[in-house]
Amino acid sequence: MVFQSTLPISINEMPKEIRELNADTPLFGMTLGMRVMQNKVDSIFERLLNFKMSKSENLSYNKNLDVEIIEKEIITQCDFGCLIPPPNVVILTPTGSPNDDNKIFCITQMYKEEFSLNDNKYLDICADVAIFRRLIKSHARWKKIRPILGQWHTSKNMLNAIVDYRSTRRILELVWVATGIAIHIYAKIKNIGIEEILTGPTDQNICIKAWYFYYQYFTIWKSHLIGICIGNYNLQRNSLTAFAPLFPVTGKNNYTTSVVHFLSILKKYLNLERKFQYCASINLARKGHYPAFDEALKTYGIGYIKQNIIGNIIDQENLNLQI
Repeated sequence: MVFQSTLPISINEMPKEIRELNADTPLFGMTLGMRVMQNKVDSIFERLLNFKMSKSENLSYNKNLDVEIIEKEIITQCDFGCLIPPPNVVILTPTGSPNDDNKIFCITQMYKEEFSLNDNKYLDICADVAIFRRLIKSHARWKKIRPILGQWHTSKNMLNAIVDYRSTRRILELVWVATGIAIHIYAKIKNIGIEEILTGPTDQNICIKAWYFYYQYFTIWKSHLIGICIGNYNLQRNSLTAFAPLFPVTGKNNYTTSVVHFLSILKKYLNLERKFQYCASINLARKGHYPAFDEALKTYGIGYIKQNIIGNIIDQENLNLQI
C-alpha cells in the first residue's frame, strides 16, 4: 500500500544533507523534548488533583481523575501534525515470500520501477519489525532504500516491555492514573518535588521508586501513542529515544537492534525528518485520530482484504483483481 502525499515544502535530496554518524552520535536517552513532556504530564496531574491543605494539615484532593481527562489535557498541550491533505493511496500486489531476503529486495525494485525512481530518489518503506529487519539487508544492496520502523507495532511492544501483561491496555492505563495520583500525594506529603523521589540511597523507598519508574515509562509510552494519533513527529521520536534502552533490558532483541537502525536512519537523513514533520502519521481519519503507516496498512489494507476475500475460492489472478 502506497501513500503519496503532497508536502507544502520543496525537498531536494542531496548528498550533503546526509549526516555522518560515529560512536559519539547520541541516539538514546531522555531528550530535552521528552523532559519537557514529562514535566507537562506532572503539572497536569498536579493541577487536576487540586491539592488543598486544611488548617489541621489534612490533605484533600480531586478524586475524579480518569484516563480520558488526563489524555485530553495532554493533547491540548501538544502540537498537531499531519496538517496536509489526505494522501493518494495506491495498492500494489507483489508476489513472493516475505520470508525471503531476495524476494523482499525484488519487491523494492518493483516499487522503483512503478514510480520511475532514478538513482537520486529515495524509496521510504514502512514495515513491522520482521520486514524492517529484511529491508535493512536490502538497504545494504541499494542505499536509496530508507526503512521506516512501523510505530503502531512498536507502540504495542513498548507497552509489553513495561509490563508482560495479560490484562487489557485499559487496565494498565487505570493503573498508570492510580500510580500518578499516589506518587503525587506522596511527594506532596513529603513536601518534595516529584523528581526527588529517585534521590537518596538506592536501598531505601524501593517500592515507591519502582512505581515511579512505572509511572515515568508509561508516560513515555503514552506520549508516543499520542504522538502517533496527532501526527506529532517530535513527540514520537523523543518518546522512542527515551524508551529504547528498556528493550534490551526486557529481552526484546529484535526491537533492540531494529530501533537502533531506525533511530540511526532518522539521525542520518535530515530531509527524512523534514518530511516527517508533515506526515509522521497519515491523514486518513479525523483530526487527532491519525493512524500510523503500519496501522493504516493493517486496518485499511490487510484487514479489509481478510474481511472480503477469506472463504472465497479464487485463483491468483482473481485474487489480485479483487485486492
